[in-house]
Amino acid sequence: MPNETTFAPYRLAPGALPEEAARAAAALDAHPLVATPAEPLPASLVNRALADVPSGRATTPSEACRAADGTIAGMGGTPRACLSSERQRARVGEAVRAALSAGFAGVCLDRPDAPLTLGLLGAGFCTDCQRAFTRHLVREYGDHFQPIDYLSLAREAVAQASGALSFEVLPFGRDFWRTRNEALERAVADYARSARDAARAAARAFEVVVQFEAVGPAQLRAARHADAAIFPASLAPGATGIGLFRLLRAAMGRRLAAVAPAAASAAGAHPHARLAAVAASCGIDLSGVEPAAAPGTEVAAVRRLARQLATAGRSPLVTTPVAECAILYSAEADLWSGGRHRAAVERAAEALAQLHVQTPVVLRLEDAPPEAVVVLADAVGVTPLEAKEIRRRLEAGGGVLAFGEPAGADEVGRPGATFLPGGKPAGVRVGKGTFAALAPLAPEKGSAAPPDPALLERALAALLGKGRRAASVASRQPLLVVLDRTEGAVHAHLVTLGPERAQGATLFLGLQVAGDARRARFVSADGSDVRIPMNPSGYSLSTVLPAFKGYAILSVNV
Repeated sequence: MPNETTFAPYRLAPGALPEEAARAAAALDAHPLVATPAEPLPASLVNRALADVPSGRATTPSEACRAADGTIAGMGGTPRACLSSERQRARVGEAVRAALSAGFAGVCLDRPDAPLTLGLLGAGFCTDCQRAFTRHLVREYGDHFQPIDYLSLAREAVAQASGALSFEVLPFGRDFWRTRNEALERAVADYARSARDAARAAARAFEVVVQFEAVGPAQLRAARHADAAIFPASLAPGATGIGLFRLLRAAMGRRLAAVAPAAASAAGAHPHARLAAVAASCGIDLSGVEPAAAPGTEVAAVRRLARQLATAGRSPLVTTPVAECAILYSAEADLWSGGRHRAAVERAAEALAQLHVQTPVVLRLEDAPPEAVVVLADAVGVTPLEAKEIRRRLEAGGGVLAFGEPAGADEVGRPGATFLPGGKPAGVRVGKGTFAALAPLAPEKGSAAPPDPALLERALAALLGKGRRAASVASRQPLLVVLDRTEGAVHAHLVTLGPERAQGATLFLGLQVAGDARRARFVSADGSDVRIPMNPSGYSLSTVLPAFKGYAILSVNV
């Protein structure tokens, strides 16, 4: 797969004939095929397919993890595996070696995070998990720490709680929650190491793919140990998905990634074709069994254009995003805010994309270009080092836009004080820099609401300057514009967000981005491939885009 230009896993539906599934996948330009090892595959398919290994499911109820009330983890459904169990790791390793011997091209570790998605009390209380947690407490607090009956402590806390129990109330709750999250990364790392050791002994390539059940700090960290990853795409109504895809691209770097659309997406809330086009602008594809007829054909057209871009060295996997702003995603803030920080990061990216502000997500502050405005989205629980770097960058002349009041936390997640002064939408001076503040996007209490467009525009004017934008659009149909660059060229990824074709849309690219270019190449997924002129227009270049629907790219040599 490292040599592939797209990654669109196609799951073999139960009872489907492999040859028919392979033909359907080829028609959709989807690959590789994902099949259970028990499914007999022809020799011509098995060496290009991934073996589906259920790494998050326990084989028997007796070996499943346990909830705080002593019941089998899984809430009455499929028993969930224990992330700390050596027997489970040996079992997964055995399944991986069996897939290697059967001739598969790799494995797809199916939902290893399934125990973690049950929440604080849904798993982690079996003997193996409690033993691992005790070892953590001894390392954290010293050898003099006396073993405790943590299961009894948890049950007592549940009995005394007046409502939902959080790690803030549970004794040693912060340590317990961190240990649960770290167990996922260790488990995935062990699974991947086992597969690579077996492949090295067999002297052949063997890929490790992980499909996750949820998106969170543990999953994003665990994905670093795989060759590729599949994440769920559960989007809020009205969301394009650009926030999620920006986050996944930041987490995956140049590794391949795909998203599995939720059932609501297939039903029409987020049509596959539009979702595929938005994902393609970030170098991400769709996974799963896709719809037939027109929607599947449109997805295939998006894939063909993405493959064409990759062949020409213009895929978002290898290009550098244009960054007017950069949203900082802090795994620690996400962990201690219960996912509110991640939700706010996605909402901030959506809001800024509506204004065509170029805003990639970064995992480290040093990854944000010096000229980019740093965006903090409900950043409650950032590390002391992150807080210090943000303050230093601001005082040295940088710009910072905060949704909600940023606050730090210590190494075990205990909340600290805010590290920035009070701000306002119009911006305030802090040292040599400018700090603007808006309302939170994912408040702890109350309902979430998008930022006020007028206040957001006011904050951007204070931070970026008036009238100086990398891209803007004049169009009757809403368009998404994502800019990236390669050496000598700037590429504008364009996605139509409405049901109709975009006709007569005018694209403006700032001179600081496009230079003095006079010609550009326009290629769309629906078949256009033309040269079009770029015209001077004040502090930008403009062009009227050919009519298109779905996904297109405009390339300008600079």
